[in-house]
Amino acid sequence: MTKNNGLLYPDPFGDNEGLLDIQCRPATKDDLSQIAILALGLLNKIFADSFGLADQAALDEVQSALRQRLRLDSTWVMREGETVIGMIDLLTSETLRLNGLPIPRVAAAKMGVMEKIRDANLLPLMLHEPGQDEVHQSLVALLPGSRGEGRGTLLLMHGAFWAMAQGKNWMTAWLPSDDPGLAIYERRGYEISQELISETEQGSRKWFLLRHPISAQAHKILRMKSKEKKSSGE
Repeated sequence: MTKNNGLLYPDPFGDNEGLLDIQCRPATKDDLSQIAILALGLLNKIFADSFGLADQAALDEVQSALRQRLRLDSTWVMREGETVIGMIDLLTSETLRLNGLPIPRVAAAKMGVMEKIRDANLLPLMLHEPGQDEVHQSLVALLPGSRGEGRGTLLLMHGAFWAMAQGKNWMTAWLPSDDPGLAIYERRGYEISQELISETEQGSRKWFLLRHPISAQAHKILRMKSKEKKSSGE
């Protein structure tokens, strides 16, 4: 088990050998500069030639967008000591209305690359608006040296806890088909609900919109759909 401010979380390794000396909590103003760098680094990696390099103005704009999210605890961080090693930004129809644009759209607009993203057929990633019963992960990031040790799984767990506390039924996320993190989502029961193909100077890339049930109601809906498919002979 992993201790976090007096709370115990399941150890992703399944034994006492794998205790994670980390802390997961809602972001505070002290985290903003580190989160902005982490978020823009990930966006640059994802969108490559479409996105370009971030400048100080873009960092300032992302920090401003993050500051609004502190009111609703919709951005969570993972810290190891004084360092933010991971983050997850959660979007609902309510937070979209109260917090304004999600972080990726804020950064893309500030850097003037929305047209490039549109031409690459990546606008659905930027313009995704969650339904009333959905929590969308608009951004999930981990420092490269922090991957492969159960931290990504722990971030998704915290995202699911937050989503369930909001009374939502589904978690969703866009992910490229060649992303190593896809395996984590598959292990946690995410399924593909939509696909798209992006076209950039680096070539074609397939993307998946993943969806995961997090409530009894969502699981009931899936069971009903499964029965309907079986009865129709699909």
